[in-house]
Amino acid sequence: SRSRFLSLSAMLMRNVLRRVAPRVSAQVSRASACAPARRWFSDESHPDFQPKVPIPTSFEDLRPKLQALVDNNKVVLFMKGRPDAPQCGFSKTVAGILAEQGVEDYTFVDVLKHPEVRDGVKIFSDWPTVPQLYVNGEFVGGCDIVIEMNGDGSLAEALKAEKK
Repeated sequence: SRSRFLSLSAMLMRNVLRRVAPRVSAQVSRASACAPARRWFSDESHPDFQPKVPIPTSFEDLRPKLQALVDNNKVVLFMKGRPDAPQCGFSKTVAGILAEQGVEDYTFVDVLKHPEVRDGVKIFSDWPTVPQLYVNGEFVGGCDIVIEMNGDGSLAEALKAEKK
């Protein structure tokens, strides 16, 4: 009874795959009939689902945008998530330190929503991890350095300093 059910479900799966995804049905055999089907995606997308802003294809396209972002904002935090909903403990720590320092109006970039920035900012700063904090156009560091600077008071001095 069980083997009959399995062969019946395998036959149904094969028929569905033949109708829905012809390329997949050619790969389906008796042994793999119950295995999950591969998804085939088109390179073309409906205009509603295409990016509205061109996504940089190389770091050289991204570098000027990162530089402008850092130069035009007093404090920039590249983090995972948002300050009110961080997606990692390190990002939460740095956002918490900025709040503790009274920094409320700063620019942040959620690198989880922008994978090209996630990779590019690591090259831009020559620092391997996120979060990354920039103050007055200068790279401050990651979570460990921000914690250390907060402890010795140098972060407060950097945040009070005017942009050069």
